[in-house]
Amino acid sequence: MSEGLRQMSPKDGYVVNTKAHIGSTEFKVILKLYQPLMGVNAYGIYSLLAAKVAQTPDLLARRMHKELLDILSLGLRDFYEARIRLEALGLLKTFVQKDELGQVFIYELQAPLSAEDFFKDDLLSMLLADSLGQIQYDELKQEFVKPAFTYANAKEVTKSLLDVFTVKKDTLLKNSQVKVTAKPAKNLVDSVEIDLDIEYLKELLAQSFVPATEISRSLETLKSIALLYGLNELELVKLLEQALNVKDDKVDLELVKKLATQQFDRQFKELTPKEAKATAPIDPAVSAELTQTDLALIAVSKQYLPLEFIEELKRQKNSFVTNLERYTVKTLVEKQVLPNAVINVLLHYYLIAQNNTMLEDKVANRFTKAAAKLAEKKIKTPEEAMVYMREANQKAREKKQPKKYYGRKQQIVQKETLPDWAKDEKEPKAKPTKADKQVLNAQIDELLAQLEQSE
Repeated sequence: MSEGLRQMSPKDGYVVNTKAHIGSTEFKVILKLYQPLMGVNAYGIYSLLAAKVAQTPDLLARRMHKELLDILSLGLRDFYEARIRLEALGLLKTFVQKDELGQVFIYELQAPLSAEDFFKDDLLSMLLADSLGQIQYDELKQEFVKPAFTYANAKEVTKSLLDVFTVKKDTLLKNSQVKVTAKPAKNLVDSVEIDLDIEYLKELLAQSFVPATEISRSLETLKSIALLYGLNELELVKLLEQALNVKDDKVDLELVKKLATQQFDRQFKELTPKEAKATAPIDPAVSAELTQTDLALIAVSKQYLPLEFIEELKRQKNSFVTNLERYTVKTLVEKQVLPNAVINVLLHYYLIAQNNTMLEDKVANRFTKAAAKLAEKKIKTPEEAMVYMREANQKAREKKQPKKYYGRKQQIVQKETLPDWAKDEKEPKAKPTKADKQVLNAQIDELLAQLEQSE
Protein backbone atom coordinates (compact mmCIF):
# COMPACT_ATOMS: atom_id res chain seq x y z
CA MET A 1 0.00 0.00 0.00
CA SER A 2 2.76 2.44 0.96
CA GLU A 3 4.45 1.92 -2.43
CA GLY A 4 1.27 2.90 -4.31
CA LEU A 5 0.78 5.90 -2.04
CA ARG A 6 4.34 7.10 -2.58
CA GLN A 7 3.70 7.11 -6.33
CA MET A 8 0.87 9.65 -5.95
CA SER A 9 0.89 13.41 -5.52
CA PRO A 10 -1.89 15.99 -5.10
CA LYS A 11 -0.70 17.64 -8.32
CA ASP A 12 -1.10 14.45 -10.37
CA GLY A 13 -3.82 14.70 -12.98
CA TYR A 14 -6.93 12.55 -13.25
CA VAL A 15 -9.54 11.76 -15.87
CA VAL A 16 -12.78 9.85 -15.25
CA ASN A 17 -14.34 7.44 -17.71
CA THR A 18 -16.95 4.69 -17.63
CA LYS A 19 -18.35 2.16 -20.07
CA ALA A 20 -21.25 1.29 -17.81
CA HIS A 21 -24.62 2.86 -17.13
CA ILE A 22 -24.68 3.95 -13.49
CA GLY A 23 -28.08 5.34 -12.57
CA SER A 24 -30.31 5.60 -9.52
CA THR A 25 -30.84 1.83 -9.34
CA GLU A 26 -27.11 1.16 -9.29
CA PHE A 27 -26.51 3.88 -6.69
CA LYS A 28 -29.17 2.35 -4.44
CA VAL A 29 -27.32 -0.97 -4.58
CA ILE A 30 -23.98 0.73 -3.85
CA LEU A 31 -25.39 2.73 -0.93
CA LYS A 32 -27.21 -0.13 0.78
CA LEU A 33 -25.08 -3.17 -0.09
CA TYR A 34 -21.56 -1.94 -0.87
CA GLN A 35 -21.23 1.08 1.42
CA PRO A 36 -21.25 -0.96 4.68
CA LEU A 37 -18.22 -2.83 3.31
CA MET A 38 -16.19 0.04 1.85
CA GLY A 39 -17.00 2.94 4.21
CA VAL A 40 -18.26 6.47 3.69
CA ASN A 41 -15.00 7.82 2.22
CA ALA A 42 -15.04 5.29 -0.61
CA TYR A 43 -18.73 5.95 -1.25
CA GLY A 44 -18.00 9.69 -1.43
CA ILE A 45 -15.16 9.13 -3.92
CA TYR A 46 -17.34 6.91 -6.13
CA SER A 47 -20.18 9.44 -6.11
CA LEU A 48 -17.86 12.36 -6.90
CA LEU A 49 -16.11 10.51 -9.73
CA ALA A 50 -19.49 9.53 -11.18
CA ALA A 51 -20.44 13.21 -11.25
CA LYS A 52 -17.21 14.04 -13.09
CA VAL A 53 -17.48 11.46 -15.88
CA ALA A 54 -16.75 13.28 -19.13
CA GLN A 55 -18.91 12.75 -22.21
CA THR A 56 -15.75 12.62 -24.31
CA PRO A 57 -12.77 11.95 -22.01
CA ASP A 58 -9.62 13.83 -22.95
CA LEU A 59 -6.22 13.36 -21.30
CA LEU A 60 -5.37 16.97 -22.12
CA ALA A 61 -8.39 18.15 -20.10
CA ARG A 62 -7.16 16.52 -16.90
CA ARG A 63 -7.72 18.02 -13.46
CA MET A 64 -5.49 17.80 -10.38
CA HIS A 65 -6.11 15.40 -7.51
CA LYS A 66 -5.92 18.35 -5.15
CA GLU A 67 -9.36 19.33 -6.42
CA LEU A 68 -10.80 15.98 -5.33
CA LEU A 69 -9.06 16.12 -1.97
CA ASP A 70 -10.42 19.59 -1.23
CA ILE A 71 -14.00 18.68 -2.17
CA LEU A 72 -13.90 15.46 -0.12
CA SER A 73 -11.92 16.99 2.79
CA LEU A 74 -9.57 14.01 2.65
CA GLY A 75 -5.83 13.66 2.88
CA LEU A 76 -3.94 11.82 0.17
CA ARG A 77 -3.52 8.68 2.32
CA ASP A 78 -7.23 8.50 3.19
CA PHE A 79 -8.11 9.02 -0.48
CA TYR A 80 -5.75 6.24 -1.56
CA GLU A 81 -7.02 3.75 1.02
CA ALA A 82 -10.64 4.45 0.11
CA ARG A 83 -9.80 4.19 -3.60
CA ILE A 84 -8.25 0.73 -3.29
CA ARG A 85 -11.34 -0.46 -1.41
CA LEU A 86 -13.39 0.52 -4.46
CA GLU A 87 -10.92 -1.41 -6.62
CA ALA A 88 -11.09 -4.47 -4.34
CA LEU A 89 -14.89 -4.52 -4.55
CA GLY A 90 -14.84 -4.31 -8.35
CA LEU A 91 -16.27 -0.79 -8.55
CA LEU A 92 -13.21 0.95 -9.97
CA LYS A 93 -10.33 0.25 -12.35
CA THR A 94 -7.29 2.51 -12.11
CA PHE A 95 -4.74 3.17 -14.88
CA VAL A 96 -1.72 5.46 -14.75
CA GLN A 97 0.59 6.91 -17.37
CA LYS A 98 3.20 9.64 -17.72
CA ASP A 99 3.42 12.14 -20.55
CA GLU A 100 4.78 15.61 -21.19
CA LEU A 101 2.20 17.10 -18.80
CA GLY A 102 3.19 14.81 -15.96
CA GLN A 103 1.54 11.81 -14.32
CA VAL A 104 -2.15 11.17 -14.92
CA PHE A 105 -4.55 8.61 -13.45
CA ILE A 106 -7.45 7.29 -15.51
CA TYR A 107 -10.32 6.20 -13.26
CA GLU A 108 -12.75 3.85 -14.98
CA LEU A 109 -15.92 3.46 -12.95
CA GLN A 110 -17.50 0.01 -12.92
CA ALA A 111 -21.17 -0.73 -12.41
CA PRO A 112 -21.97 -2.72 -9.26
CA LEU A 113 -23.36 -6.22 -9.38
CA SER A 114 -27.11 -6.37 -9.49
CA ALA A 115 -28.67 -6.94 -6.08
CA GLU A 116 -29.54 -10.50 -7.04
CA ASP A 117 -25.97 -11.26 -8.15
CA PHE A 118 -24.58 -9.57 -5.03
CA PHE A 119 -26.50 -11.93 -2.77
CA LYS A 120 -25.44 -14.89 -4.94
CA ASP A 121 -21.78 -13.99 -4.44
CA ASP A 122 -20.80 -16.00 -1.38
CA LEU A 123 -17.97 -13.79 -0.16
CA LEU A 124 -19.73 -10.45 -0.66
CA SER A 125 -22.95 -11.65 0.93
CA MET A 126 -21.14 -13.15 3.91
CA LEU A 127 -19.10 -9.98 4.43
CA LEU A 128 -22.32 -7.97 4.41
CA ALA A 129 -24.07 -10.32 6.84
CA ASP A 130 -21.07 -10.23 9.14
CA SER A 131 -20.90 -6.43 9.03
CA LEU A 132 -24.60 -5.68 9.52
CA GLY A 133 -25.77 -8.67 11.51
CA GLN A 134 -28.14 -11.38 10.35
CA ILE A 135 -31.37 -9.47 11.09
CA GLN A 136 -30.48 -6.38 9.06
CA TYR A 137 -28.95 -8.57 6.34
CA ASP A 138 -32.19 -10.54 6.01
CA GLU A 139 -34.18 -7.31 5.80
CA LEU A 140 -31.99 -6.05 2.95
CA LYS A 141 -32.23 -9.34 1.13
CA GLN A 142 -36.00 -9.29 1.46
CA GLU A 143 -36.02 -5.74 0.06
CA PHE A 144 -33.82 -6.49 -2.98
CA VAL A 145 -34.46 -10.14 -3.85
CA LYS A 146 -38.01 -10.97 -4.78
CA PRO A 147 -39.39 -14.36 -3.68
CA ALA A 148 -39.54 -17.09 -6.29
CA PHE A 149 -42.87 -17.49 -8.06
CA THR A 150 -43.31 -20.83 -9.80
CA TYR A 151 -46.01 -21.90 -12.25
CA ALA A 152 -45.10 -25.46 -13.18
CA ASN A 153 -48.54 -26.29 -14.60
CA ALA A 154 -48.66 -23.32 -16.97
CA LYS A 155 -47.79 -23.60 -20.65
CA GLU A 156 -45.56 -20.90 -22.18
CA VAL A 157 -47.01 -19.23 -25.28
CA THR A 158 -44.41 -16.44 -25.63
CA LYS A 159 -43.66 -15.44 -29.22
CA SER A 160 -40.06 -15.33 -30.43
CA LEU A 161 -38.42 -12.40 -32.20
CA LEU A 162 -38.84 -13.90 -35.68
CA ASP A 163 -42.47 -14.76 -34.95
CA VAL A 164 -43.23 -11.06 -34.76
CA PHE A 165 -40.57 -9.24 -36.80
CA THR A 166 -39.47 -9.87 -40.38
CA VAL A 167 -35.73 -9.82 -41.02
CA LYS A 168 -34.07 -10.23 -44.42
CA LYS A 169 -32.26 -13.53 -44.66
CA ASP A 170 -28.97 -12.09 -45.94
CA THR A 171 -28.89 -9.50 -43.13
CA LEU A 172 -29.52 -12.20 -40.54
CA LEU A 173 -26.69 -14.37 -41.90
CA LYS A 174 -24.28 -11.44 -42.01
CA ASN A 175 -24.96 -10.40 -38.42
CA SER A 176 -24.77 -13.99 -37.16
CA GLN A 177 -21.11 -14.15 -38.15
CA VAL A 178 -20.21 -11.92 -35.21
CA LYS A 179 -20.99 -13.68 -31.97
CA VAL A 180 -20.82 -11.87 -28.67
CA THR A 181 -20.82 -13.93 -25.51
CA ALA A 182 -21.30 -12.42 -22.09
CA LYS A 183 -18.32 -12.83 -19.82
CA PRO A 184 -19.39 -14.45 -16.55
CA ALA A 185 -18.87 -12.39 -13.43
CA LYS A 186 -15.89 -13.54 -11.43
CA ASN A 187 -16.53 -14.27 -7.76
CA LEU A 188 -14.48 -12.19 -5.34
CA VAL A 189 -13.27 -15.33 -3.57
CA ASP A 190 -11.60 -16.58 -6.79
CA SER A 191 -8.85 -13.98 -6.42
CA VAL A 192 -7.96 -15.00 -2.85
CA GLU A 193 -5.64 -17.82 -1.86
CA ILE A 194 -7.26 -20.07 0.75
CA ASP A 195 -5.53 -22.62 2.96
CA LEU A 196 -8.01 -25.42 2.27
CA ASP A 197 -7.24 -28.97 1.16
CA ILE A 198 -9.88 -29.48 -1.53
CA GLU A 199 -8.98 -33.13 -2.16
CA TYR A 200 -9.22 -33.99 1.53
CA LEU A 201 -12.52 -32.12 1.72
CA LYS A 202 -13.88 -34.20 -1.16
CA GLU A 203 -12.73 -37.40 0.55
CA LEU A 204 -14.59 -36.44 3.73
CA LEU A 205 -17.71 -35.56 1.77
CA ALA A 206 -17.53 -38.90 -0.04
CA GLN A 207 -17.71 -40.61 3.37
CA SER A 208 -20.63 -38.47 4.53
CA PHE A 209 -24.29 -38.69 3.57
CA VAL A 210 -24.04 -35.50 1.49
CA PRO A 211 -24.58 -36.41 -2.20
CA ALA A 212 -21.55 -36.12 -4.45
CA THR A 213 -23.50 -33.80 -6.76
CA GLU A 214 -23.62 -31.20 -3.98
CA ILE A 215 -19.83 -30.97 -3.65
CA SER A 216 -19.13 -28.76 -6.66
CA ARG A 217 -22.23 -26.64 -6.04
CA SER A 218 -21.14 -25.94 -2.45
CA LEU A 219 -17.42 -25.45 -3.05
CA GLU A 220 -17.38 -21.65 -3.49
CA THR A 221 -19.48 -21.19 -0.36
CA LEU A 222 -17.13 -23.44 1.63
CA LYS A 223 -14.11 -21.48 0.41
CA SER A 224 -15.66 -18.24 1.61
CA ILE A 225 -16.51 -19.69 5.02
CA ALA A 226 -13.01 -21.12 5.43
CA LEU A 227 -11.49 -17.78 4.48
CA LEU A 228 -13.53 -15.72 6.94
CA TYR A 229 -13.85 -18.05 9.92
CA GLY A 230 -10.86 -20.39 9.65
CA LEU A 231 -12.91 -23.60 9.72
CA ASN A 232 -11.14 -26.82 8.78
CA GLU A 233 -12.32 -29.46 6.33
CA LEU A 234 -14.11 -31.59 8.94
CA GLU A 235 -16.00 -28.60 10.36
CA LEU A 236 -17.10 -27.60 6.85
CA VAL A 237 -18.47 -31.09 6.18
CA LYS A 238 -20.46 -30.94 9.42
CA LEU A 239 -22.00 -27.66 8.28
CA LEU A 240 -23.08 -29.25 4.99
CA GLU A 241 -24.61 -32.19 6.82
CA GLN A 242 -26.59 -29.87 9.09
CA ALA A 243 -27.90 -27.91 6.10
CA LEU A 244 -28.87 -30.94 3.97
CA ASN A 245 -32.55 -31.20 3.18
CA VAL A 246 -33.29 -34.92 3.37
CA LYS A 247 -36.42 -34.53 1.25
CA ASP A 248 -34.61 -33.55 -1.93
CA ASP A 249 -30.96 -34.25 -0.94
CA LYS A 250 -30.04 -30.60 -1.56
CA VAL A 251 -27.80 -28.45 0.64
CA ASP A 252 -29.31 -25.12 1.63
CA LEU A 253 -26.31 -22.84 1.02
CA GLU A 254 -27.97 -19.88 2.73
CA LEU A 255 -28.42 -22.04 5.82
CA VAL A 256 -24.76 -23.10 5.63
CA LYS A 257 -23.68 -19.44 5.76
CA LYS A 258 -26.06 -18.68 8.63
CA LEU A 259 -24.82 -21.69 10.62
CA ALA A 260 -21.21 -20.63 10.09
CA THR A 261 -21.94 -17.09 11.31
CA GLN A 262 -23.92 -18.37 14.31
CA GLN A 263 -21.15 -20.79 15.21
CA PHE A 264 -18.60 -17.98 15.06
CA ASP A 265 -20.72 -15.67 17.25
CA ARG A 266 -21.52 -18.46 19.71
CA GLN A 267 -17.85 -19.10 20.31
CA PHE A 268 -17.48 -15.62 21.81
CA LYS A 269 -20.44 -15.94 24.15
CA GLU A 270 -18.91 -19.10 25.60
CA LEU A 271 -15.29 -18.11 25.08
CA THR A 272 -12.68 -19.28 27.57
CA PRO A 273 -8.92 -18.82 27.32
CA LYS A 274 -7.51 -21.47 25.01
CA GLU A 275 -4.67 -23.74 26.00
CA ALA A 276 -1.41 -23.29 24.19
CA LYS A 277 -0.72 -25.83 21.47
CA ALA A 278 2.66 -27.37 20.83
CA THR A 279 4.60 -25.07 18.56
CA ALA A 280 7.96 -25.02 16.90
CA PRO A 281 10.88 -24.10 19.20
CA ILE A 282 11.69 -20.40 19.40
CA ASP A 283 14.96 -19.09 18.05
CA PRO A 284 17.22 -18.64 21.13
CA ALA A 285 18.43 -15.28 19.81
CA VAL A 286 14.83 -14.08 19.68
CA SER A 287 13.66 -15.66 22.95
CA ALA A 288 16.49 -13.95 24.84
CA GLU A 289 14.78 -10.62 24.19
CA LEU A 290 11.35 -11.77 25.40
CA THR A 291 9.98 -11.60 28.93
CA GLN A 292 7.57 -14.06 30.53
CA THR A 293 4.83 -11.53 29.87
CA ASP A 294 5.77 -11.45 26.19
CA LEU A 295 5.70 -15.24 25.99
CA ALA A 296 2.27 -15.34 27.64
CA LEU A 297 0.89 -12.92 25.05
CA ILE A 298 2.53 -14.89 22.23
CA ALA A 299 0.94 -18.13 23.48
CA VAL A 300 -2.49 -16.48 23.44
CA SER A 301 -1.95 -14.94 20.00
CA LYS A 302 -1.32 -18.38 18.49
CA GLN A 303 -4.67 -19.74 19.62
CA TYR A 304 -7.06 -17.26 17.99
CA LEU A 305 -8.07 -16.22 14.51
CA PRO A 306 -7.63 -12.47 14.03
CA LEU A 307 -11.41 -11.97 13.95
CA GLU A 308 -11.67 -13.89 17.21
CA PHE A 309 -8.78 -12.03 18.76
CA ILE A 310 -10.11 -8.54 18.05
CA GLU A 311 -13.51 -9.58 19.41
CA GLU A 312 -11.82 -10.71 22.62
CA LEU A 313 -9.70 -7.56 22.92
CA LYS A 314 -12.70 -5.27 22.41
CA ARG A 315 -14.74 -7.29 24.90
CA GLN A 316 -12.01 -6.78 27.51
CA LYS A 317 -12.27 -3.05 26.83
CA ASN A 318 -16.07 -3.26 27.38
CA SER A 319 -16.53 -2.27 23.75
CA PHE A 320 -17.51 -3.91 20.46
CA VAL A 321 -15.98 -4.47 17.03
CA THR A 322 -17.12 -1.93 14.44
CA ASN A 323 -17.85 -2.70 10.79
CA LEU A 324 -14.71 -0.89 9.62
CA GLU A 325 -12.57 -2.77 12.13
CA ARG A 326 -13.91 -6.07 10.82
CA TYR A 327 -13.23 -4.93 7.28
CA THR A 328 -9.65 -3.88 8.11
CA VAL A 329 -8.85 -7.21 9.76
CA LYS A 330 -10.56 -9.28 7.06
CA THR A 331 -8.75 -7.42 4.30
CA LEU A 332 -5.37 -8.12 5.90
CA VAL A 333 -6.23 -11.80 6.46
CA GLU A 334 -7.38 -12.18 2.84
CA LYS A 335 -4.05 -10.89 1.55
CA GLN A 336 -2.35 -13.93 3.12
CA VAL A 337 0.91 -12.02 3.66
CA LEU A 338 1.19 -12.50 7.44
CA PRO A 339 0.40 -15.44 9.74
CA ASN A 340 -2.60 -15.00 12.02
CA ALA A 341 -0.46 -14.89 15.16
CA VAL A 342 1.58 -11.98 13.79
CA ILE A 343 -1.62 -10.09 12.94
CA ASN A 344 -2.81 -10.72 16.50
CA VAL A 345 0.37 -9.22 17.93
CA LEU A 346 -0.27 -6.07 15.89
CA LEU A 347 -3.91 -5.97 17.02
CA HIS A 348 -2.84 -6.15 20.66
CA TYR A 349 -0.23 -3.46 20.10
CA TYR A 350 -2.60 -0.92 18.57
CA LEU A 351 -5.70 -1.62 20.67
CA ILE A 352 -4.27 -2.52 24.08
CA ALA A 353 -0.67 -1.33 24.22
CA GLN A 354 -1.46 1.95 22.48
CA ASN A 355 -4.84 2.12 24.27
CA ASN A 356 -6.72 3.17 21.13
CA THR A 357 -10.49 3.01 21.32
CA MET A 358 -10.98 1.86 17.73
CA LEU A 359 -8.92 0.47 14.87
CA GLU A 360 -10.15 3.14 12.47
CA ASP A 361 -8.92 6.23 10.61
CA LYS A 362 -5.32 7.11 11.51
CA VAL A 363 -4.96 4.13 13.86
CA ALA A 364 -6.02 1.76 11.07
CA ASN A 365 -3.54 3.49 8.76
CA ARG A 366 -0.67 2.90 11.19
CA PHE A 367 -1.81 -0.70 11.73
CA THR A 368 -1.85 -1.40 7.99
CA LYS A 369 1.48 0.34 7.47
CA ALA A 370 3.07 -1.76 10.23
CA ALA A 371 1.62 -4.94 8.71
CA ALA A 372 3.09 -4.01 5.33
CA LYS A 373 6.49 -3.43 6.94
CA LEU A 374 6.41 -6.81 8.71
CA ALA A 375 5.46 -8.51 5.44
CA GLU A 376 8.29 -6.69 3.66
CA LYS A 377 10.73 -7.90 6.34
CA LYS A 378 9.38 -11.46 5.85
CA ILE A 379 8.52 -11.81 9.52
CA LYS A 380 6.67 -15.09 10.02
CA THR A 381 6.40 -15.59 13.81
CA PRO A 382 4.81 -13.55 16.61
CA GLU A 383 8.14 -13.66 18.48
CA GLU A 384 9.94 -11.94 15.61
CA ALA A 385 7.06 -9.46 15.25
CA MET A 386 7.21 -8.53 18.93
CA VAL A 387 10.98 -8.02 18.88
CA TYR A 388 10.74 -5.94 15.69
CA MET A 389 7.94 -3.75 17.07
CA ARG A 390 9.84 -3.28 20.34
CA GLU A 391 12.97 -2.15 18.49
CA ALA A 392 10.99 0.18 16.22
CA ASN A 393 9.19 1.62 19.23
CA GLN A 394 12.45 2.09 21.12
CA LYS A 395 13.96 4.02 18.21
CA ALA A 396 10.88 6.24 18.05
CA ARG A 397 11.08 6.95 21.81
CA GLU A 398 14.77 7.75 21.66
CA LYS A 399 14.19 10.15 18.80
CA LYS A 400 11.41 11.90 20.66
CA GLN A 401 12.56 11.64 24.28
CA PRO A 402 16.21 10.56 24.47
CA LYS A 403 17.45 8.82 27.61
CA LYS A 404 13.96 8.31 28.99
CA TYR A 405 13.70 4.85 30.59
CA TYR A 406 10.65 2.60 30.46
CA GLY A 407 11.35 -0.39 32.66
CA ARG A 408 8.10 -1.21 34.42
CA LYS A 409 7.00 -4.83 34.00
CA GLN A 410 3.62 -5.36 32.44
CA GLN A 411 0.85 -7.90 32.73
CA ILE A 412 -0.56 -10.31 30.15
CA VAL A 413 -3.06 -9.66 27.39
CA GLN A 414 -6.17 -10.27 29.49
CA LYS A 415 -5.34 -7.39 31.86
CA GLU A 416 -5.28 -4.64 29.21
CA THR A 417 -2.04 -3.18 30.57
CA LEU A 418 0.88 -2.04 28.46
CA PRO A 419 3.64 -4.58 27.84
CA ASP A 420 7.15 -3.17 27.94
CA TRP A 421 7.58 -3.65 24.19
CA ALA A 422 4.87 -1.19 23.32
CA LYS A 423 4.35 2.34 24.55
CA ASP A 424 2.49 5.24 22.96
CA GLU A 425 3.98 6.10 19.61
CA LYS A 426 2.84 9.69 19.75
CA GLU A 427 1.27 12.10 22.17
CA PRO A 428 -2.32 13.01 21.22
CA LYS A 429 -2.43 16.08 19.03
CA ALA A 430 -4.92 18.90 19.31
CA LYS A 431 -7.55 18.85 16.58
CA PRO A 432 -6.69 21.48 13.94
CA THR A 433 -9.03 24.46 13.77
CA LYS A 434 -10.67 25.80 10.61
CA ALA A 435 -8.13 28.63 10.57
CA ASP A 436 -5.30 26.11 10.77
CA LYS A 437 -6.71 24.24 7.77
CA GLN A 438 -6.99 27.46 5.77
CA VAL A 439 -3.35 28.33 6.51
CA LEU A 440 -2.27 24.79 5.58
CA ASN A 441 -4.22 24.90 2.31
CA ALA A 442 -2.63 28.23 1.45
CA GLN A 443 0.81 26.74 2.11
CA ILE A 444 -0.02 23.76 -0.09
CA ASP A 445 -1.17 26.04 -2.91
CA GLU A 446 2.03 28.06 -2.66
CA LEU A 447 4.18 24.90 -2.67
CA LEU A 448 2.39 23.50 -5.70
CA ALA A 449 2.85 26.79 -7.55
CA GLN A 450 6.59 26.71 -6.80
CA LEU A 451 6.86 23.13 -8.02
CA GLU A 452 5.05 23.94 -11.26
CA GLN A 453 7.33 26.93 -11.92
CA SER A 454 10.47 24.86 -11.29
CA GLU A 455 9.51 22.23 -13.91
